[in-house]
Amino acid sequence: MTRTTLSKKTYGWGDLIVLTEGHSYTCIIHPEHLVAINREEAFTDEQGLNWQPQITDGIVTLQSGSYSFTIPLAQLNA
Repeated sequence: MTRTTLSKKTYGWGDLIVLTEGHSYTCIIHPEHLVAINREEAFTDEQGLNWQPQITDGIVTLQSGSYSFTIPLAQLNA
């Protein structure tokens, strides 16, 4: 079973968050994308993938076609 990993790097313009599912795929989240996630609004990452967030009981699911991440919203916002 693959596992979602989160890495965060801080730049002058804000935090860059990268979600990775094993070696299969990634979701690159810029500050404006995090705002969209918290509002449950779709966004397109820098790879051109359109992600649709859904938040249920503090857990966010990001879906883009067959790609999916499930992670606690608090972990994204930390």
